[in-house]
Amino acid sequence: MADLSHHTRDVRRGAAFGEGDARDAIRTGLGFAVAGLLFLFVADVWIGTCTGSLTQAAGCGVPQKAMLALGSPAILLVGGVWSLARSFRVRHGQAAWWAWQGAGWALLALTVLCAVLSLPSLPGR
Repeated sequence: MADLSHHTRDVRRGAAFGEGDARDAIRTGLGFAVAGLLFLFVADVWIGTCTGSLTQAAGCGVPQKAMLALGSPAILLVGGVWSLARSFRVRHGQAAWWAWQGAGWALLALTVLCAVLSLPSLPGR
């Protein structure tokens, strides 16, 4: 009888080439990239609605603007460090360490890009 439990993690550990590991790296990289860029978009829209009236003081203060400006680079930085750490845990001769390296460096590049894009949103500028 066929095993339909979809527990492929145990099967992939012994494989010479982990196609699933490359897929996991791509999924992780895209997930963090989408989350970071979505946060950047929402923060940009939110900061764009701050007109300086007294009714918006609670959501548009200096700490809130700083968190909105630094949130996207923080998400992408965590994803990049996670992916690079994952690539170092996987031996270079095994699985898809190169996919984890690629995801990590791409997320770190997006971190720098999002940090530069969100600099004008920082309070005091």
